[in-house]
Amino acid sequence: MPADSPDRAEILADRLRNLNLEGFSNLRVLVAGDFMLDEYLWGKVERVSPEAPVAVVEVERETRTLGGAGNVVNNLVALGAQVEVLGLVGDDHPGRLLTQEMVRLGVEVDGLFTGPGRLTSRKTRVIGASQQVVRIDRETRTPAPPAFEAAAREFLQARLPGLHALVLSDYAKGVLTPGLLQELINQGRARGYPVVVDPKGADYSLYAGATVITPNRKEAELAVGYSLARREDLERAGAALRESLALDYLLITLGAEGMLLFAGGAPALSLPTRAREVFDVSGAGDTVAALMALGLAQWGDPVLAAALANAGAGVVVGKIGTAPIYRAELARELDRGGTRLEEKIRPPAELRLLVPQLQAQGKRVVFTNGCFDLLHAGHIRFLEAARRLGDVLVVAVDSDESVRQVKGEGRPIIGEGDRLRILAALAAVDYVTVFTSAQLPELLSSLKPDLLTKGSNYPAEQVAGAEIVASYGGQVVLIPVTEPVSASALIQRIKNGG
Repeated sequence: MPADSPDRAEILADRLRNLNLEGFSNLRVLVAGDFMLDEYLWGKVERVSPEAPVAVVEVERETRTLGGAGNVVNNLVALGAQVEVLGLVGDDHPGRLLTQEMVRLGVEVDGLFTGPGRLTSRKTRVIGASQQVVRIDRETRTPAPPAFEAAAREFLQARLPGLHALVLSDYAKGVLTPGLLQELINQGRARGYPVVVDPKGADYSLYAGATVITPNRKEAELAVGYSLARREDLERAGAALRESLALDYLLITLGAEGMLLFAGGAPALSLPTRAREVFDVSGAGDTVAALMALGLAQWGDPVLAAALANAGAGVVVGKIGTAPIYRAELARELDRGGTRLEEKIRPPAELRLLVPQLQAQGKRVVFTNGCFDLLHAGHIRFLEAARRLGDVLVVAVDSDESVRQVKGEGRPIIGEGDRLRILAALAAVDYVTVFTSAQLPELLSSLKPDLLTKGSNYPAEQVAGAEIVASYGGQVVLIPVTEPVSASALIQRIKNGG
């Protein structure tokens, strides 16, 4: 049967629909490479500098997210995998911020070493009036010292037994030296783990022996030294590259055209992508590397893994800016019956990754919490008003046990699962999660929403979590309640036959 035949495509689609993505939670992946801190300075532009013909940006807020190999980490965490890292950062404030962000996401950071005199790779983007004004790069590109290589080898020997896959994310900043690359590839392959490489530069001999490398068309052209615009040239070069590097597989990503998978002596397998309203390839390569590693580790099938990576990349290119793929989004893309409503319901662990990503895109995140038992018009007016204060509204709903502690026996009337779905059905609500009252401080500290809202029937000094929000520069906003409605009073009226 031809690789691109309709029958094969339908068989593959059926296999994808029946995958158990929950198994990703049992996988531990090591991401080695160049970790960066992406910073964004957001402001307004109202005048031109008298010193030079340039805009003056009055900075109003700052956001940060993981970049480089860190975006592979973002994808793996969003898909539910366990993650460890191996890299080198500076003994500086950006390096500490980067490490703190990984810890916040639950990533093991024992392999994130610091180098004296080395700068943590940092890309600062200044955004004025929704336009990028300038990007400032601060980094060290010199090869990592022998002391780091020795420490990395020792770390690798200690951690290898507990891994299931390795992703080598090379941005040519000097961390993945030729010696360390071969050590990672050889040790990973000796253990039978998939070793996935996201390559950089023209010399792919550095990655010889890996399980799979995942260049885009432009990167592949740089490696072979000529244009790959024609399909026949692309297929010939891909097959030759895979064979010369002794790779098990080669996956070339082609943007809107999908991907080409080269495996053994079989003809190249074309994987088309779905049409998208937005096609922003920022970070798509990181999604591909993460899903290839998970797919190969879980099922050992290159075609299945590549198709999964293609589906995931298709989701992220439909987003503006760099963003990871979440497991719920991937399940929906695989036509497993998911809905937009279900995508709104997220566990706190996913929100810890999602909220900073939204803020890094310039979105203002509003947070509120409550029982929302027996939803009424007052609740809806409040939520609509909260949503108008920003770009994204996150609602945290008290668990059933938490409601009982607050409201007493006999409550809630509606269980937490149904309360989540009812709130998710509202247009004003972007994301909803469940929590207990005791978890609120931790939730606010990890999410750091821009605004915390409550109704004005709550005195400001009694708003739980207000001091936490104030500590990082957030705001607490009391929304006027002009027509108070009490769910407890409604329930009592119903009990009394009113």
